[in-house]
Amino acid sequence: MLKFSIIIPVRKINDYVKESISHIKELDYQNYEVFVVTDENDEYDFSDPRIKILVSGKVGPGEKRNMAAKVSKGDILAFLDDDSYPEKNWLSKAAEVFEDSDVYALGGPAVTPKEAGYSEKIAGYLLGSSIVSGGTTYRYRTEEKREVDDYPSVNLFVRISAFREVSGFPVEFWPGEDTKLCLDLVKKFGIKFPYDPEVLVYHHRREIFKPYLKQISRYGRHRGQFARIFPQTSRIPMYFAPSVFVIWVFGGLVLSLFWKKFFPLYLLSLLIYFITVFFVSFNVFKKEKSAKAVFDFIKGVFLTHIYYGVNFLIGIMKRPELELRGYDKKTGNYIGG
Repeated sequence: MLKFSIIIPVRKINDYVKESISHIKELDYQNYEVFVVTDENDEYDFSDPRIKILVSGKVGPGEKRNMAAKVSKGDILAFLDDDSYPEKNWLSKAAEVFEDSDVYALGGPAVTPKEAGYSEKIAGYLLGSSIVSGGTTYRYRTEEKREVDDYPSVNLFVRISAFREVSGFPVEFWPGEDTKLCLDLVKKFGIKFPYDPEVLVYHHRREIFKPYLKQISRYGRHRGQFARIFPQTSRIPMYFAPSVFVIWVFGGLVLSLFWKKFFPLYLLSLLIYFITVFFVSFNVFKKEKSAKAVFDFIKGVFLTHIYYGVNFLIGIMKRPELELRGYDKKTGNYIGG
C-alpha cells in the first residue's frame, strides 16, 4: 500500500491550514504523514502523531517543500497549498493512478470551495474562464483527463524517487517553482504526466479586486521571466496575449490622438472585446442571477488582462524579486494578495 507524504508550506499556522488539516483527517485513505512547514516554531497541537510541524526559517515555499521531502518516509509526495483542502477520496483516487509504475507525477483540479463568499466566487469564475486562463481552465475546474507538462503545486503529486532525481524544487522562484519542477521532470522522463479530475481539492481564491489583482500581477511577472529563460513551457501565445492587448489599448489610444482616422477602428476593436466578454459573462449570470456579478466579472476580465499583461512585460525585462506574502503576527492569516 502506497504511503503519501502530504507537504504544506505556510508562514505561520493559520485558519486556512487548520481547515485543511481537518479535512485531511477525514480522508478515506489513511496511509499518510503530513508536514506543515512554518517560518518559526509554532507550538500548535493537531492531535495526530502523523501531523508534524517543521521549522524552516523565512524561506520560500520551494525550499520549505524540499526540507519536508528530505525527511519524508512516503512513496509519493502530495503537495497542497495551506489555503486548499482535499476531497475525502483525494488520496485513494491518486493511489489508483500511481498503480501504474510509469506515472511519476500527477495533477488534479483545485476548484472554488462550495461555501465560498461572493468575492471568492467571482475570482473563481474569472480563473475558470477560458477568456482569462486560456487553455489552462482545467486547473480551476474539473475537465476531462489529459496529459500535462506544467502544473501548480496546489494539487500536485510526485513520486519521491522522481523528485529526488531532479533535486526537487528550485529555491529562487516563487511563484513559478512548480513550473520549473515540472519542466525538469518532463525533461528527465521524456513524457508528460496525467491530470485526473477525480483527484480533487478545493482552493480558496483571493478576494476581488485588490488581493486578486496582486496575485495576478505576481503571476504575470514570473511568467514573463519564464518566457525569457524557460521557453519550453512559457513561450507560448496565450501568455503573451494580455501584453498584446495592453499595447493595443494604450498604444491605440495614443495613436488615435495623433491620427483621427484610426480612432473608429480602435473604438470598434474595444467594442468587440467588451461584447465578447459580456457574452462570456452569461455563464456567471446563470449561476449568480445577479447583474452586479456580471459587472464585476466583466471588470475583472479587463483588469486581469491589464495587470497580467503589464507585469508580464516587466518580467521579461527584469527578474522579479522573491517577495513572500505578508501575514498577521497574531493569527497567522495572510494580509492582501
